[in-house]
Amino acid sequence: MPLYTPSDFKKYFWASCILSIICLIGAIVAIGSSAYGDVIEQSIRGTGDFYTWHDSEHASDLASAVNATVVYDAIRTPETFSTSFIVSGAQSSGGYRNQYVVKSSGAGYKHVYRATAITGDFVGSGEVMVTVGGDGAQSLDSLILMDSRAGNATFQGRIYNGRSGKPVAEEEMDAIGKFVVRSYLNITEPIKTSQDWLQFCNMLDLPDDAQLQPV
Repeated sequence: MPLYTPSDFKKYFWASCILSIICLIGAIVAIGSSAYGDVIEQSIRGTGDFYTWHDSEHASDLASAVNATVVYDAIRTPETFSTSFIVSGAQSSGGYRNQYVVKSSGAGYKHVYRATAITGDFVGSGEVMVTVGGDGAQSLDSLILMDSRAGNATFQGRIYNGRSGKPVAEEEMDAIGKFVVRSYLNITEPIKTSQDWLQFCNMLDLPDDAQLQPV
């Protein structure tokens, strides 16, 4: 028995389109209220062979499909990155060229999720925001969603902690088949302190026989 009927997928497909539009409108509103004016935006609908890639300091994506119907949106500002990808009718002959990859980094962490060898129908999205607080500490807010229930895909997901210098995996996920994947990372760097302030604290730890010299 099929997991979805054609009628079910049609409803699911259009619901995803509406959600994509809502995310795009939200990003545009955020840009309008921002002090920054640098924006890269792309919106694509069509059927055929498709490939696109975006990269920024803290986030990137790659969306590709062969002989399929696609709906793709992406918008990038200095602080935010939003991407969504809907694939319909992807064939196995596309192999690993049918893929969607979302990456983000910040606050000493990396968040990487990919769906490859997509067949049938697939929906994915990514929302990333990186901010710096008044204390200089960086914060990363990263949400990645992928859904292959109306098709098939090979999934790989990783969250790396690179604060110690050598990246260490804190989350790993591998799957093949019909899955719904949600991965959310919200992380903030430890508060940054001044070296002079630390030296001042060390100076307070004086030996008992220390003599203070008059000015």
